[in-house]
Amino acid sequence: MVCDVVEKPIQVTELMLDWAINGWAEQMVFNLKLPMKQRYKETLQCLDRLKDGLNEHSINFKLSARHLYHDREEITCYLDLRKD
Repeated sequence: MVCDVVEKPIQVTELMLDWAINGWAEQMVFNLKLPMKQRYKETLQCLDRLKDGLNEHSINFKLSARHLYHDREEITCYLDLRKD
């Protein structure tokens, strides 16, 4: 699943968490659009929320996040829920 909506980062995080918990996708690529201030803090909060939510539901996952050169106002994340 690919998600590139313009929404608050925590709302995108909650949406991805819903998809993961409900098993609607095994792999997700999504962008977190960052606010002008406190980008690093916002990123950590979102990634921690995602990890905590997945761990609460005993879901195994691999999560990576990259701040890509071509778009400095968002973080691109990859979430892999496959059982490999």
